[in-house]
Amino acid sequence: MWQRLLRRSAKEKQLLAKDLLQELLLSPAPTEGVALRPVVLRSLAAQRQVALSRFLLRTWFDEVLKHGERVLCFLLLGVMAIWLFETYGPVQGQEKVAADLVRQPLSQASLPALPFTESDFLAKAPSPDYLVPQAMALPATPLDQRPQHLQIATIGVDTVVKEVFIEDGVWQVADYAAGYHHGTGLPGEKGNVVLSGHAGLRGGVFRNLPALQVGAEVLLDAGGWRYRYRVKETKSVWPLQTEVMDPTSTPTLTLITCTAWDTQRLVVFADLLDSIPL
Repeated sequence: MWQRLLRRSAKEKQLLAKDLLQELLLSPAPTEGVALRPVVLRSLAAQRQVALSRFLLRTWFDEVLKHGERVLCFLLLGVMAIWLFETYGPVQGQEKVAADLVRQPLSQASLPALPFTESDFLAKAPSPDYLVPQAMALPATPLDQRPQHLQIATIGVDTVVKEVFIEDGVWQVADYAAGYHHGTGLPGEKGNVVLSGHAGLRGGVFRNLPALQVGAEVLLDAGGWRYRYRVKETKSVWPLQTEVMDPTSTPTLTLITCTAWDTQRLVVFADLLDSIPL
């Protein structure tokens, strides 16, 4: 009877309680020698504990898990906020893209074709007068032929270039700059000039590289000259496909960055068109 009473609504419980009381009042009193059924009186909280004894109850460990989940969610939101700020916020160490990105016209009407040779310039030089004393000219300091600056107007890239090396068997990636891979080709010479850069954190100089189209122009400054390249191909490769960095028989520029959540590498190939002195 008490079990049925607990499963009923409040109104039904009240009616059943009255019926039970009426039944107890009208029933004859037990006589001696008759075994009485044990009766247990419990509070509502105690009865709920008995009813739920077959189920697992929430413990202190469950409370720790609940608060731990909240902490992890806040940490994840913080990491995402930092990533968004680093990717789309102000970039330190990267020069501002100005309206005059291409500062000089690329006219090659008066320049000899690449590669330059010493005879191209000696043919136009006047013969010296050996009867007049000549001043001894000091040898000119050789210019650094490694890339120093990169510009890609169509995707808003205007950044310095830093040389990177192999460290612990892995190529370094320059922060807030494009990285020139040590030992690869030099601009204006036969070979493959390889540059890489981050696509997300630490400057993200190549974040827009996937938008670079075939036929776009790329400007690379090195050794007092500005070299103009034209994109001929873009493709995605696996990280172990390092043949994209192999030397080439023609002057080539290769740009590399991460793609597909850092599981692949986006590679852009460009051919050299011409160059002008800075």
